[in-house]
Amino acid sequence: MESVEDLRRARARAVLHLLTPEQMPTWAAHALIDGYDSPSLGELAGLDVADPRDVQDTFTAALNELGAPTLDEAQARWEMARAWAQAAVEGTMTPYEAARRIWWQASSPLGHPDVLADFVGLASEWEDDPEHRAAYEADIVQAARVLLACR
Repeated sequence: MESVEDLRRARARAVLHLLTPEQMPTWAAHALIDGYDSPSLGELAGLDVADPRDVQDTFTAALNELGAPTLDEAQARWEMARAWAQAAVEGTMTPYEAARRIWWQASSPLGHPDVLADFVGLASEWEDDPEHRAAYEADIVQAARVLLACR
């Protein structure tokens, strides 16, 4: 079963247009398989994506029924920064890719908060200094652990 954190991340991905209406019915089907159930979730899993607005509205209703918190854009960017950091720590995303996403999709739009500065610097160094990429990747994972500990 998905956790509230997974539902927050689904909402964050939708707010930032990283989860498209075309992907939402598949997400709903997986949520049903994972043990979640609500009237709108079942409806969403069977929706035709011909009407993106209807899909988005049903997705929002499903998340509301499941108790997922609402997020504004800034909250969604912070949620995704943590998700990418976690992916770097878990090895489900390369450290560079996680740092690059944090840089471009979280740090820059959020006005470059200090807690995300290491990701910007390390991703930039990784790009400019191929001989030391392994060291930068280790540093990115460490920065990700620090970010995750700041909850």
